[in-house]
Amino acid sequence: MFMGDREMQIRMRIAVLTIVTLVLAFGTASAETITYRGTGYYVALKELMPLANGGAVVHLEMRTVATIEPSESGFMFGDCTGTGLLTAKGEFSADLFCNFEENAEDGFDFRGKLTADGTTGKVIGGSGKWKGATGSGKFRRKFVRGNWVTYEYELKIMTTTQ
Repeated sequence: MFMGDREMQIRMRIAVLTIVTLVLAFGTASAETITYRGTGYYVALKELMPLANGGAVVHLEMRTVATIEPSESGFMFGDCTGTGLLTAKGEFSADLFCNFEENAEDGFDFRGKLTADGTTGKVIGGSGKWKGATGSGKFRRKFVRGNWVTYEYELKIMTTTQ
């Protein structure tokens, strides 16, 4: 049996409406980007391995606490670790990996490059409200005394919601 033009049009409309209904029922992923800002401080523990050329390899461990806005809690806590190179001329850079948590459920991870100008890097995932997060950020040191450092930061974190 062959379908007439009218019957074909009705079937096509039903198929299109079914697809639209399924998309609306199961939702589509949407992205949201939030800019977080704050200030904080950290204590850095450093281990040096001297090099024959007068420089040193530096292993860093940092514990940090910072304000975070916008946020319900207003604070986040973090741990960072990294390895860097201090040249004989006094130039320094390091690769860092950090985990920041606002609470037991909500946290994000950061991979950055620490230089004399500050730290820049990328958000590389998370949990809770930051599950699957991506984005970028920068940290700028404000004050240094020994191993104590205060800083300002800005993070642009994108998450997807279903």
